[in-house]
Amino acid sequence: MLKTRRSVFSFLVILSALLWSSSVAQGQKKLVLGMVSISGGIDILHVTKKIGAFRRNGLDVDMVIFQSSTQALQALFSGDVKVISGGGGAAAQKARMKGAGNVLVSTYTPTLPYGFFVSSKIKTPRDLKGGKVAVSSFGSSPDFAVRFILTQLGLDPNRDVTILQAGNEQTRVNALLSGAVDATVIGIPNTLLARRQGFTQLADASALGLKYPHNNITMTDAFIRDDPETGLAFLRAFVEGIAYYKSHKAESLPMIKEFLRLKEDALAEEAHSYFSRLAPAKPYPSIDGVRTVLAEVAKTDPEARSASPERFVEPKFIRQLDESGFIDRLYQKN
Repeated sequence: MLKTRRSVFSFLVILSALLWSSSVAQGQKKLVLGMVSISGGIDILHVTKKIGAFRRNGLDVDMVIFQSSTQALQALFSGDVKVISGGGGAAAQKARMKGAGNVLVSTYTPTLPYGFFVSSKIKTPRDLKGGKVAVSSFGSSPDFAVRFILTQLGLDPNRDVTILQAGNEQTRVNALLSGAVDATVIGIPNTLLARRQGFTQLADASALGLKYPHNNITMTDAFIRDDPETGLAFLRAFVEGIAYYKSHKAESLPMIKEFLRLKEDALAEEAHSYFSRLAPAKPYPSIDGVRTVLAEVAKTDPEARSASPERFVEPKFIRQLDESGFIDRLYQKN
């Protein structure tokens, strides 16, 4: 059955490539994809490239890692890159509010991928009252996730606990190990290592229903207007990559391990299990996620209260791939 499914997938990919071959016949179009980190979820883009999906759609894609989301946005605004993976957070949406051209065309991790881990002495959320919770820095994604999770667990993040800035994930884990803090959030796939060290996972942001545009594909209005064929080709390849990632676990695991620089197969499996579940087959840009970000921005910028989330997304490429039946055909099986 699995062999038949893979054969069907391969046939559909080859057929779509033949139908899309005019751009290939003219040569591959160079495209730089900017990324802000090497982290879970983004490995889907690496898989997309490794299976040749970009090339089948006429694109020669180079992936470039930027040091920060701000740097990636600046490169996008300058035109040095046409596409970035990112652009969903507060800084990007503030820029859009001020008239910048960045716009989300796809969201492929529509939540914050963090597990909320506590020391062994914490058995229930109530045990955290008066405790200390570590985040990387105030205003960061881990900080947002912690405050959301605490609220969902029935705790007031401003009164019931003390939230401390503790730096990167390893530093936070060390603080948890030493007993300096009682809880922190840990990203996928390091959640596996946290469980091995005896920490208890009290909650998961995605399971609690957090809508957040964590991993996205962002383009500019000008690029979409001036070169829609390339924008569509990129996303056509990407939805193919998502389908492959979801349906070809064994083949994807070595690519995940390579991209995330993991030493253990089990960590690659942890990443695949989580992100294959979260990644939508039809990765429309998340309006609900943008709404979450705007609500947070509105706490310090009143303009965000009246901003329409629809202004921050452009779903036309995914809609075209959806309504044409292309995405559904990727998941057909006999």
